[in-house]
Amino acid sequence: MPVVVGMFENTRDVDQAIDALSKAGLSKAQIGVIARRGVLKEKTSLTTTTEIGAIAGGALGGVSGLLVGLNVVTLAIPGIGEVVAAVDLLTVLGATLLGAGIGALGGGIVGALVGLGLPEHEAHVYAEGVKRGNILITVQTPAERMPEVTGIFRQANAVDISTRRQEWTVEGWTQFEEIPVSGAVTPGLEGPVSPSL
Repeated sequence: MPVVVGMFENTRDVDQAIDALSKAGLSKAQIGVIARRGVLKEKTSLTTTTEIGAIAGGALGGVSGLLVGLNVVTLAIPGIGEVVAAVDLLTVLGATLLGAGIGALGGGIVGALVGLGLPEHEAHVYAEGVKRGNILITVQTPAERMPEVTGIFRQANAVDISTRRQEWTVEGWTQFEEIPVSGAVTPGLEGPVSPSL
């Protein structure tokens, strides 16, 4: 199934997008989030897996509500460090990510995003966005609903990645560099987030 990706600079916009996607009838299983662990921990009201499991699904909206009941794992990604991935984004990334470990995945996060069907030049922008503290939302949806999802992302202030690429290029950026972050844990699946995001 095709995947639409949106990049957001803050959780307020992420919450707006996720709530709109839910109102449009998209299920939690279709929506995924990926962000640096520290970003989600800092910007959401949920700080531990125990908290996530203890809250009823309808008690929270936005990204916090999305995390309730989803498979949430922490991955060490070269060039970024610890990243929280929630969904069924894991289902989309599938056996390549979980079996080979993110460090062995061809192209790391860029390779994973290309595996979702994104052009490589876009994957580099999204990966750099995560590195710089942005949050990605992925949506698995039939092709006929892709324009609707894209519209929801625009209304929720998704970053225009062409504009962002141009801004970063002026700064001297060329592409995402998967240089290991000092102090990062060994690349690979870290398992369910516990006890904290």
